[in-house]
Amino acid sequence: MGDRRVSLAVTPMNAEICDNGETCPARNVEIRDLARGLSGALFVSLPLLFTMEMWEIARTIPAPVLLVFLGVSLCFNRLFIEFAGYRCTDWQRSKWWDALVTMGIGLVASVLTLAVAGLIYPNLAFNSIVRLVALETIPTSMGAAVAINQLGGGDSGKDSGDLPFSTDMTVILGTLLGGFLFAFNVAPTIETKVITLQQDWWLISATFLLSVAVAYVTVHLAQFAERDMSKRKIITSELLETAISYIAAFLISMLLLWTFGYGTPLDPLEVWLPQTIVLAYATALGGAAGRIVL
Repeated sequence: MGDRRVSLAVTPMNAEICDNGETCPARNVEIRDLARGLSGALFVSLPLLFTMEMWEIARTIPAPVLLVFLGVSLCFNRLFIEFAGYRCTDWQRSKWWDALVTMGIGLVASVLTLAVAGLIYPNLAFNSIVRLVALETIPTSMGAAVAINQLGGGDSGKDSGDLPFSTDMTVILGTLLGGFLFAFNVAPTIETKVITLQQDWWLISATFLLSVAVAYVTVHLAQFAERDMSKRKIITSELLETAISYIAAFLISMLLLWTFGYGTPLDPLEVWLPQTIVLAYATALGGAAGRIVL
């Protein structure tokens, strides 16, 4: 018998591949797809990451039940990917592998959010960390698996094509509408205040940086829709768009917290600023989704 060897073909990251009719390095497509998964994970599940009931259930849910849930979610992710997964090109798709990757993306999204929120920290019992991260990974991984369906339906390449607004105004309106709608799922709850009580200024600063990074990744790196900036007159760069959009998200968060009685700028700085930054994490993500849709 001849020497038969089984090898796993892996596309090198610097290999030139055809994606949507354009030739580009494979690493660019991989980064884009991972960004899509992370954005979808947070968009679908951020309210659950900010839910005290989830934190409490993680402490008491039996380990066998949690393991079964994780197994079921892996199978569900495989089914979600069958219809509209975070990857959209056949050349790179192994659907069970993609389902495993969505679990990893969900885990990363959960760890990042729970860490900056002060819900997991080095002195916390390892068993508690594993339970909380595992439980939150279930919805975040499903969000990653359906990222294209959740965020990929817009037509941003036609900035304000049929809208009575300038292309620059469309960016601002998309942020305001999407941010307000998404943050409204979090703003009335006590979780924002509870999270700030567990944070120090380092974690608050980390929340701010993560908010800006997520907003940038969702719109510019994930590439859910083509965007033509040549028609704009003022907001002509990705970084400027991200900065302006975060400021808008911050102001929306201040308004919502004032509306629901959690604080105003007339209160001491250490009362209103941390809560606004925490809520702006959700608002910035919603604003990014709004800009994609519009």
